Amino acid sequence: MILASLALLPATALAQEREREPIAPFAADVRVALPRFPQDAAIATALGVTDENLPGRGLGLSFGAHVYPIRGKVALGLGAEVLMTRASKTLEREEGLPEGPTVKGRFEAFSPQISLNFGSRRGWSYVSGGIGWGTFTEEREGAPVSSPDGRLRTLNYGGGARWFAKEHLAFTFDFRFHRFDAQEASTGRPAYPKGKMTIFSAGISLK
Repeated sequence: MILASLALLPATALAQEREREPIAPFAADVRVALPRFPQDAAIATALGVTDENLPGRGLGLSFGAHVYPIRGKVALGLGAEVLMTRASKTLEREEGLPEGPTVKGRFEAFSPQISLNFGSRRGWSYVSGGIGWGTFTEEREGAPVSSPDGRLRTLNYGGGARWFAKEHLAFTFDFRFHRFDAQEASTGRPAYPKGKMTIFSAGISLK
């Protein structure tokens, strides 16, 4: 028993040392995104549909990369995220009546971020935010709107965590809000009010 205990001491000491190590200098994420699209009456009116015809839940992908130039008990992170999401909803009618129109939504964003990170090399949590650019569109199927005239400014903020079950591979999740400015009407494109996207995403992280 004494020999077995002595044999375990180096492994235990190594595990404790890893728990105290600062977070990794770099991390990259790939996550499946579950966005919640805004259901705004002004958008429904512009498209000639009802509020309940606007899509709610959608699906998408998120790719991110971050570096940590300052690593201590609290680490400072700098990075960016690319987000691409889609949603669609067809209004159901009573039996015997044709289905209502289909409305499709899409939201894409490039989001630089600054973060504060708490934890160790084995896993850490974070809060982050930043200002970026994106596109937001909702349209009726069969009546697509034109492309936006310029980039849409977005503000993102949220938090998440990474847990490294293996040396370089982790499970990660993120909960984030994206607020975007209003868009004026243009040729072939209705006006869109300012709004907010709520996005939960989960996937893998590499360090």
